Amino acid sequence: MNSIFYKRFFSILFFLSFYFATAQNPYFDISKQMEIYNDMLKKLSTNYIDEINFGDLIQKTNRKMLNGLDRFTTYYDEQGILDQKMRQEGHFGGMGISMQIKDSAILITRIYKNTPAANEGLQVGDQIIEIENKKVSDMNRKVASSILKGEKGSKIALVIKRNGKIINKKITRDDIPLNAVTSTKLVGDIGYIRFVKFNQKASSQTKMALLDLKKQGAKKIIIDVRGNPGGLLNEVVKIVNFFVPKGKVVVTTKGRFKKYDKTYLTKNESIDEEIPIVILVNNHSASASEILSGSLQDYDRAVIIGDTTYGKGLVQRTFKLKYGTYMKQTISKYFIPSGRLIQKIDYWHRDKNGKPLLMSENLPEKNYQTAHGRTVHNLGGVIPDIVMEDEINNPLIRDLLKKNVLFDFATWYYYNKEKPSYASAFSLNDKDFESFLNYLKQHDIHPQTHTEKTIKKAYEKALKEKQRKTITDSYKKLLEAYAQENLKTIQAHKDQILDLIARDLVYRYFYIDGYTEYTLQKDQMILEAKKVLNDSARYHMILHN
Repeated sequence: MNSIFYKRFFSILFFLSFYFATAQNPYFDISKQMEIYNDMLKKLSTNYIDEINFGDLIQKTNRKMLNGLDRFTTYYDEQGILDQKMRQEGHFGGMGISMQIKDSAILITRIYKNTPAANEGLQVGDQIIEIENKKVSDMNRKVASSILKGEKGSKIALVIKRNGKIINKKITRDDIPLNAVTSTKLVGDIGYIRFVKFNQKASSQTKMALLDLKKQGAKKIIIDVRGNPGGLLNEVVKIVNFFVPKGKVVVTTKGRFKKYDKTYLTKNESIDEEIPIVILVNNHSASASEILSGSLQDYDRAVIIGDTTYGKGLVQRTFKLKYGTYMKQTISKYFIPSGRLIQKIDYWHRDKNGKPLLMSENLPEKNYQTAHGRTVHNLGGVIPDIVMEDEINNPLIRDLLKKNVLFDFATWYYYNKEKPSYASAFSLNDKDFESFLNYLKQHDIHPQTHTEKTIKKAYEKALKEKQRKTITDSYKKLLEAYAQENLKTIQAHKDQILDLIARDLVYRYFYIDGYTEYTLQKDQMILEAKKVLNDSARYHMILHN
């Protein structure tokens, strides 16, 4: 009796010990799932109806799994990590173009000055249809992009389609600099610095630009980080240090593991702690851009103008995996000097459909204080001191941009109109707007709102349900009404449409230097920044209010 009891007792004890050990050990669950995963792949390889490219399948699975945690945690294959490294170092071997895949071709959307593409006469709007005798229609974007890149001095044969004509080009690749600072300009006593990436060149190029502008006579500075997605944390700390004293907190990181908790302090003597600064931001300014604008706002060191920033308060680190692959994962959250967390999306709490919540839905909103006692907010980006919308909010204009209609009209204009003498005086007029409306009509282009697209889907579904006679006439009348209303909307946004087209054209004609000249005269946010900097009383009132 006792013997049976003890056997059962020790059996139960062993089971419970095993249960609690495995329940508390995450590696047991990992091992279990890996066994299931491996078994599944083996069954696919021996039973699936068609041949499977397991390399592609597993890479897609890896990326989807990691992106399911948050959009910044991801997997890189050998080419992906090489691209990331080149972006951080600030150079790569190539032709000097930006591109997108359109209609089974590579559409050149931007050409950079003094690059092989510019020197060989490639044009914005050109479509690359063949690379090294291989049709682009047979490639995906990733493959096409990797083929266009290559070592300095190597050659690449292209077939270009331009205005219906076929052109053959042979381009010799060169080292293409990915500059952090893309433009500087002195307007009166205001220096303008625009930089687009916090790569390894960011702090050195910003310092050089700042000192050069001061030498030319700059007494005030505009820093433009609109559209800047961020980059290297150490670089933004150095840039903040140009304007605040040594020993100041720029950002603090906090993670699940203490080893990733760190406070980043300014380490050097500043360049100028008094010069008035305006920083321009929009909702595409993220990460390091938000540390720059948010920390200088916290120290009341700059007036921030623009749209509320993106809201990326997360830090990533890249880890090496086997076979030359890497994983970038989120390791901590960062907090700017006032203590604010500016992260907008809460990836760790989701609704019943698995969609991430906003941080503000899970954590209480708090007010924080700047150095001068101004109230600032958290949980959703940096809110500017002067809010100005920089986003294209009208759905019809967004549709025109998405479908490349404004881009295609600019291409037509480029080949059919005379080149202007200089950038700052360039503008489009009412006659040009009529040409644009005629272009829409001739090419049967009908921009649509989201509501129209939804109605169209409902109509198509109704046709499948054989409700043709009862709704077709009503649907046609509704489309006519929308067409008339859409035309009125486009006409009401004439100035914005012409400005978007003009910006595209100025960059084609005069590259970044001409584009900067144009925007310094036309850009509403820059004009507001100039007003603030030229009104000393208003500038100081904003920072002490």
